[in-house]
Amino acid sequence: MMTVPEHARTVIIGGGVIGCSIAYHLAREGRKNIVVLERSKLTSGTTWHAAGLVRRLRPSASLTKLINYSIDLYGELERETGQQTGFIQTGSLSIATNEDRLINLKRQVSLGRAFGLEAEIVDASRAKELWPLIEVDDVIGAVWSPTDGRVNPSDVTMALYKGAKALGVQFIEDTKVEQIEKANGRPSAVVTNNGRIACEEVVVCSGLWSRDVAALAGAHVPLYACEHFYMLTKPLPEITGHLPTLNDQDAFLYGRDDVGGLLIGSFEPHAKALPMDRLPDRFSFDLLDEDWDHFMPMMEGALRRIPALETAEVRMLLNGPESFTLDSQFMMGESPEVPGLFILSGMNSTGIALAGGAGKAMAEWIVAGEPTMDLLEADIQRFGPEQNIVKALHERIPEVLGKHYELAYPGRQMKSARGIRRSPIHQGLKESGAQFNARNSWERAEFFAPDGLPSPWKLTFGIPPWRELVGQEYQAAKETAVIYDQSAFGKISVQGRDAMTFLNHICANDINVEVGQIVYSQILNDHGGIESDVTVQRLDTDEYLMIVGAGELVRDLAWLKRYKGDANVTFADMTSAYAIIGLAGPRAKDILQAASMANIPDIRPFRFADIEVGYSPVRAGRLSFTGEDGYELYVAADQASNVYEALIDAGAKNGLRHAGMHCIAGLRIEAGFRAWGHELSPGTLPLEAGTNRFVAYDKVGGFKGRDALIEAHTKPIKKQCVSMIFESSEAIALHDEPIFYQGRAVGQISSTAWSYLYGRSVALAYIDAPLEAFTDDSVIIEGFEVEIACERFQTKACINPAKIAFKGNIK
Repeated sequence: MMTVPEHARTVIIGGGVIGCSIAYHLAREGRKNIVVLERSKLTSGTTWHAAGLVRRLRPSASLTKLINYSIDLYGELERETGQQTGFIQTGSLSIATNEDRLINLKRQVSLGRAFGLEAEIVDASRAKELWPLIEVDDVIGAVWSPTDGRVNPSDVTMALYKGAKALGVQFIEDTKVEQIEKANGRPSAVVTNNGRIACEEVVVCSGLWSRDVAALAGAHVPLYACEHFYMLTKPLPEITGHLPTLNDQDAFLYGRDDVGGLLIGSFEPHAKALPMDRLPDRFSFDLLDEDWDHFMPMMEGALRRIPALETAEVRMLLNGPESFTLDSQFMMGESPEVPGLFILSGMNSTGIALAGGAGKAMAEWIVAGEPTMDLLEADIQRFGPEQNIVKALHERIPEVLGKHYELAYPGRQMKSARGIRRSPIHQGLKESGAQFNARNSWERAEFFAPDGLPSPWKLTFGIPPWRELVGQEYQAAKETAVIYDQSAFGKISVQGRDAMTFLNHICANDINVEVGQIVYSQILNDHGGIESDVTVQRLDTDEYLMIVGAGELVRDLAWLKRYKGDANVTFADMTSAYAIIGLAGPRAKDILQAASMANIPDIRPFRFADIEVGYSPVRAGRLSFTGEDGYELYVAADQASNVYEALIDAGAKNGLRHAGMHCIAGLRIEAGFRAWGHELSPGTLPLEAGTNRFVAYDKVGGFKGRDALIEAHTKPIKKQCVSMIFESSEAIALHDEPIFYQGRAVGQISSTAWSYLYGRSVALAYIDAPLEAFTDDSVIIEGFEVEIACERFQTKACINPAKIAFKGNIK
């Protein structure tokens, strides 16, 4: 029987490609005394039956960097360890059978150019040359990516294992984790069927089992398994060498050659959820039962695309479980509930491709105690515990798998597991024609159709069908007033003798203000990067209410607790206790007064006052995320409906209209307001984001990140957030489009919206040139080009949106 050591610095749970990669990179970082535990044998579980496809392009610079590192690593490992990884650069071919698919593929080509990755748009005849076995009579275009390829998953894993073992990592197989002990809230030991290991940190990368393993320590990891199918054939005489990876996403299919035959896999629309209790305890190099009835619709599409399959002899229909997350993005980072417990799981069928880069990033995060690159989109702290409910995962995850190849139109919605979190005024919004989408489990109104959705209603990459409806909301915001729901914002109570001192250290702006004042601030890391942006209300001498974005609550609470130290301060999540109702526009105060029998005072900007609305007390803050004069109204959740109804009644004679997220986002982009996850991220400095005016450099006691910002002032900035306006009204950008200046890529769009005032798209963007040309905030630089689906559109840029967005500057 295998015995475990009494102590290890780091225990890694899971011996698949992810666990072996983390171990290898941790050891390369100089970490000693690392133990990897595997419940069965290395490569078992999901790794061994992965298709091994490696596609370089991902939807962000960070993720593209991870996968390109992986590809480079897999070549180096062969030389370092003598173990082949099986990497073959075959390229990939993605075909389109309708215009929208072709537009989507062209958008990916344009995105790749932002990262220096070239791909070629080809016609049907060229696609046939690249993949001679396919039928192309319905193909209207394709994308050829020559640098993509494939690897052998088991060989990659064993190469990482050999490299890690040579650096002193200990691997222990046939060892099941039964318990994770904690001391002072951190992992202190891992108890297995072969003994107990005292440790200082634990890394969970257990694939399908990660949710259950993390739960042993009291952490949430919202992933779920699905059955995942691909078919293998015996050799075909038509295949004499390697073929590119084929993607026929309109038929939900991918394919490649395999030992002289074909591998045909699918991401089918109606996937099959897999409860973990269906897997036996010793599930290892096992497969699930074949299900030809389920696979047959995809098989029919494959026969249509590849006629040679009609005479091919099927070797097997492989049905292997894989785990997926709620947003099709993997999870990594330190658990917000259990410091010292790290997670890298939920790879969504990209585990082999991302293993090298993600393993390196995870190892660096563990050693440094923080991410060493911008990994916001993968950070596990984007999910809250309420998203880890089995019923919701069981219903949602099959839909996530099914949408893997579905066209990601703007406005696309999930249909399953809806209504999890609803605003206290949800019913009133619904009755007023709200069209909801689920974000962070909240039902949020995106726009309003009081008379029902117009017909026909079709999602598109072009002019969105809601443009006219949102335009009516926009007009009301400018001319009368709009009411909108902000209840999904996170709300954190901060109280205690040291509340002010603590918050003033954590926040870059000065929080030591009068009671009744509101402060907008950024929270910075030690490198000066923006970890969050918040508004802070001083309710009393030792009491504050912090308002954070709907997707920031978990990470912000974890951040506060992480740096609390010995301060006499407590934190409480008050999100569900209050509704926040936004009211903005020229008649906003008139509507407030009409909804109250008490006098509504003149509230100065960034101040709040206690008022009465309807039958309830309300805290009214004078601020708005729209750029229009307005208020945020904070009201107890159980009284929100009567306040909302009073405002609606009062607004009937004042032109009040509901507004949704599309309208609010458009107003904030037009006003140049930065948003978390778009313009603001841990890898961005306030100097770069244009939010430096909210940093109180001279406040007593300084603040976290101050030294880094002061040093940054002595150096040229590397990028700059600017406002952009398109010359052509035909340009419809979405996000992340590459920006070119004098023939070279200089940046990407971060947010975009249609401006109803100027009749064209406006955007916020980051550029790295020509920064020296922006001598002040009134300088307008022309000559930029934004590439949208392989077509370039002229734009101009300015630091100050008020300077660029006027009619005299529009040609």
